[in-house]
Amino acid sequence: MKSIVWSVFIFFLALPLYGQGLTVTMKETGPVGQTAPTLQTDRTHARLDIPSLASQLVYDSATKTLRTLVPLLKVYREYTPATVQGLVAAAATSGRGQPTPVRVTYKRTGASKVGEWSCTTYDGLRVSEKVYEVCAAEGSAIGLTAADFAIVQQAMDLARAIAPPEAIERIPVYGSVQSQGFAGFPVRRVSFRNGQPETTTELIGFRREAVPAAAFETPSGFNKVP
Repeated sequence: MKSIVWSVFIFFLALPLYGQGLTVTMKETGPVGQTAPTLQTDRTHARLDIPSLASQLVYDSATKTLRTLVPLLKVYREYTPATVQGLVAAAATSGRGQPTPVRVTYKRTGASKVGEWSCTTYDGLRVSEKVYEVCAAEGSAIGLTAADFAIVQQAMDLARAIAPPEAIERIPVYGSVQSQGFAGFPVRRVSFRNGQPETTTELIGFRREAVPAAAFETPSGFNKVP
């Protein structure tokens, strides 16, 4: 009985924490130079800014709607479970369906430290080719949990059927070995091309504070495209 009461207490104690907004700031160094990807969430929304791809992703869990924005062109596309299902069906009918991707498997290789975070290192292999190198922090070493990224995970699940696997891999979440191949949050991720490092993304920091509602809205002047 005491354990049940304690579990309920912890649950309600955690509600205000997870109810706050979360802003995660990263540093990415790659072919276009150095940029600063940013992930923001609140109880029902998630937004990811990817400067190296000149794009933004915004997800609304209440309507299950994902918008991909291209600020340079002031256009956006909108996806829902129904539209994604329609796109997948149309691609399958026309023979343009996405091939089944070869799963990336992660092998634990040791330990390291990125900034203030102690982390476990992994090699990400596609068959025998090394395509990623990850250092993931978990538990008290990072101060984040899977619950912080529940909305982000919903957006990834929606996009997975239509987005290239490489794009999904670039979205940072706190996951498990079962869900992403390694445990924790990737405080550093290095992607490889032809055996050489191509892009390195590192966590700079995160803060829990309210995110303005405007951050999850489509800016005025943007046009919706098919």
